[in-house]
Amino acid sequence: MYKEKTMKRLMSELGSLDINELISQLQETSDPVAYQYFKNLNKRTIIINETIDESIVETAVLPLLEMDNDDTGQEINILVNTLGGQVYNGLLLCDVISRLKTKTTITVLAYAYSMGSLIIMSAFNNPNVHVRCYTFSTALVHGGSTYVEGTSSQVKDYFAFNEKYEEKIKDFILTHSNISEAEYQKCERYEWYMTSDDMLKYGLVQEII
Repeated sequence: MYKEKTMKRLMSELGSLDINELISQLQETSDPVAYQYFKNLNKRTIIINETIDESIVETAVLPLLEMDNDDTGQEINILVNTLGGQVYNGLLLCDVISRLKTKTTITVLAYAYSMGSLIIMSAFNNPNVHVRCYTFSTALVHGGSTYVEGTSSQVKDYFAFNEKYEEKIKDFILTHSNISEAEYQKCERYEWYMTSDDMLKYGLVQEII
């Protein structure tokens, strides 16, 4: 949410500035998060250093689509450092990553938890995308959890839909990693924290830096 608010504020305050002018302004205002985001975006690097929510559309999905379709063929980099977040918005990003035509490198920084682990898995079947992590990077894979309020009918309808969606996520994990169905059944019942070695073993990354 920080970047979403920052971007809205910047658009209203800085108006028609181009990207280089924007970066210069951010450096002068000592806004390190926005400064690093836009500076790296200008170098075809997308930073995901936040909880996944609807702002991922503007901060990652749309820039990624633009870079992949600008016909330059220049490599794209994605830096992932997230505790997870909203599934529906995150899986949109997964769809985009799984279809990338441009050479792309995804680097896990400190952690790729929950939805973050699905994001890095999305590259599993795409030869154009290489995923790597650091020695002390970690990941978390687990079954979904949800909370919903409403009438009895609304709650029943939502949980019926959620069960179908959970089945789609299960299929995604089994086809985008080296995790077996038996291992997935276990992770549905507890928090499966992975070291970098585990991430390499189960195909979440292809390289430890």
